[in-house]
Amino acid sequence: MYTIKRAAELTGISVATLRAWERRYGVVSPKRSDGGYRLYGAEDVRALAIMNSLVNEGWSAREAAAETVRRLSSRDAASKDGRDARDARERPHAVPRRVAPLRPGSRYQSEDAEAFIRAAERLDSASATAVLDARFGLGTFEHVVDDWLMPTLELVGEEWAHGRLTVAGEHLVSYAVQRRLAAAYEAASGRGDGPTLLIGLPPGARHELGLLAFAVAARRAGFATVYVGADLPAEEWVRAIEARRAAGMVMAVPRHVDIAAARKIVETVSRSHPEVVIGLGGSQQDEITGGCIHLGHSITVAVGEMSRRLRVPA
Repeated sequence: MYTIKRAAELTGISVATLRAWERRYGVVSPKRSDGGYRLYGAEDVRALAIMNSLVNEGWSAREAAAETVRRLSSRDAASKDGRDARDARERPHAVPRRVAPLRPGSRYQSEDAEAFIRAAERLDSASATAVLDARFGLGTFEHVVDDWLMPTLELVGEEWAHGRLTVAGEHLVSYAVQRRLAAAYEAASGRGDGPTLLIGLPPGARHELGLLAFAVAARRAGFATVYVGADLPAEEWVRAIEARRAAGMVMAVPRHVDIAAARKIVETVSRSHPEVVIGLGGSQQDEITGGCIHLGHSITVAVGEMSRRLRVPA
């Protein structure tokens, strides 16, 4: 059980907001300690995290609360289906399955995707790393990222939202991916003799796995990359461009709440350095127009577009 302060820290919302959502929308019903203090369980934390994510994507608080309740109800139904299926497997003459299924309704990707999610479920870092090693041994970096890694990470998010994975499990496999991508980025360091490309996220944004994968692919394609990572203010983008004489920049806009900060960066860079080619990725990239290029959601396509714009030889 968690205190209200700890629940707020785990979900990224303020204590005041947590109290307001509880009072107005009834999205959680915490227990009380003997001293009368609120105590939040894992399910309460999950509900608050889902609602907060929806609000960050642009939903109203009322709509987000209703959708949170719907998702949690759907998860409970899926759990019942899972129990029924397990009971059926334990009956005599049940037909065994070669691989445990993902949550009913999920998009099935591959046995490796299921193995990766099971590793998250068990908090098994070694198994998660082994799956990554196996997958990246089956094709080019770009192919594996576009066709397997990013879809699998979406599945991880879905399984967390529906209760199969804990926050710890989701963090564990995300960190395993981050380590793998960071190693690939360092391994490609000898290839970057082309135009300098600044790569990062706007202030407040921290979802960087997709952006780091792009940075690896850009370095492999010959760009001299400067990966500045998460949470970079607008004025620091300009300073970094000037310090490294960057010909281009790529910024991810992963959430609705990142749009305003990203728009300010695009406007600031366009005004001070109109010669710099600005590429945008992330789920909210299309919300920003003027002075930028929308790179889509494939790192192969995105790197190809920046290469064409900055005339990097194929």
